Amino acid sequence: MYALGVGYHFRDDVAESVYLHDVTKAEVMEALAYPRRWPQRIESKVDARVLQIFSRTAEGNGVAVVVIQIDRWDWLIYAARPLEVDENAEYTVWEAQQ
Repeated sequence: MYALGVGYHFRDDVAESVYLHDVTKAEVMEALAYPRRWPQRIESKVDARVLQIFSRTAEGNGVAVVVIQIDRWDWLIYAARPLEVDENAEYTVWEAQQ
């Protein structure tokens, strides 16, 4: 699946319930296509670039998506969940400044 020219791939090594927590695949893709995504680099033990992206669904719900870069323009969706209350507040402030 692609969002804004970037390839995003869902995990196929585990069940969806392991990496999608209270969000659907459709909501994850909506969030990854949202124009005001806030990527934050995460320190990781894997030899790859890992980002946590705060974003919103089409309905405006806050979502955190963790992605791992697997190629120049391709990312593996490692996990996704709704934003916590404090994360949503922080993201709302960040959005307003953009």
